Amino acid sequence: MSAARQAPGLQQRCRPGAAPAWLAGVAALGLLTAAGPVRAQQGLPPAGTPVPTLKLIPVAPPPDPAADMAKRIAATTDRAALLELLAAGVDKARITARLVALGFIDLAAGSTRLWVKPGSGEVFRDCADCPDLVLVPDGDVRMQLSTGAKPRLVEVTVPQPFAVGRFEVTKAQYRAFVAQSGHVVELGCHVRAPVWKLDPTLSWQDPGFPQTDDDPVACISHGDAKAYLAWLSKRSGQRYRLLTDPEWHHVAAASAKEMADPARLCAIGNGADETAKLANPSWTVAPCRDGFRNTAPVGRFAASAWGLGDLSGNLWEWVDTCPPDPSVPGQPFPPPICREEEGRILRGGSWADPPAARTLDSRIVSEPGIRDQVAGFRVARDLGN
Repeated sequence: MSAARQAPGLQQRCRPGAAPAWLAGVAALGLLTAAGPVRAQQGLPPAGTPVPTLKLIPVAPPPDPAADMAKRIAATTDRAALLELLAAGVDKARITARLVALGFIDLAAGSTRLWVKPGSGEVFRDCADCPDLVLVPDGDVRMQLSTGAKPRLVEVTVPQPFAVGRFEVTKAQYRAFVAQSGHVVELGCHVRAPVWKLDPTLSWQDPGFPQTDDDPVACISHGDAKAYLAWLSKRSGQRYRLLTDPEWHHVAAASAKEMADPARLCAIGNGADETAKLANPSWTVAPCRDGFRNTAPVGRFAASAWGLGDLSGNLWEWVDTCPPDPSVPGQPFPPPICREEEGRILRGGSWADPPAARTLDSRIVSEPGIRDQVAGFRVARDLGN
């Protein structure tokens, strides 16, 4: 038997043209070895390197200016910033709604419009010689009436905010009214010393004691006050009036504790005190000194929480409310109708009154035509467009 027949497998592996198995393995190794330089040459990472994962990031939609502005308005609490946007003509309806939501009220003041928050004490006015005003909020009023043998508790609602004079009407403001309107005030004013009587020589111009133009105007009847308010309403285009009794109580209620404490009265207003007692030894006075013997210029004492001054003392203030009839139990208060000649209530006490007359629930009643050196008035103004 030949060698070829004895080893057919060897013969097959070594036949001409066939590569030995070991050579094929070497060739394969060479190819693998050569692959590295080839990949590098082609800018590819080495074999076996982890392939990065492709992450798709969503593209944000283009900004919506209107939506962005709406968010800015909703987040703004600063009135000045909102009014600046409003003046620029930006989204008036949304800005207006935001101001209302923040508690501001749109009101007219002279030739301008203002956004004012009730109770803030912010001052505004309708003309150069018009009284300074502040805006007070609505609210519920609880007050005591002493019209019979037993005090009566009355509850009244002030249904909406309104404007009220920061101080009592001054002598300078009343003089402007007389000069421009031609209103004639008759001579004659009631005095307090030594007894209450009419002095036919006195008037608002000379109430019997020295005053500055910034003192509250005295010797004013209910009718004189109404004439001033009618003139002011016509001049300003707004509805000016006297406060009602519940409204006066409402605006003064924050000062109730000070009004009830004789030692604290000199901090909030001008009344009968140790200063006045030097000239009037028989008076019952507060145990403090306010520095004024008669009236004081308005605004010299601490203001209330809502920014009002002189609610206690200086002058009694006419209100447009008549007293209830003590003979009619449970008569509504304020009475629904007041006859023209019927007495009107005054509130707040004066420079000549003892502490007991300056409490929150103190009232006096006077005939509407009486002029007295302890009587003046404060204005109220409805909110209008």
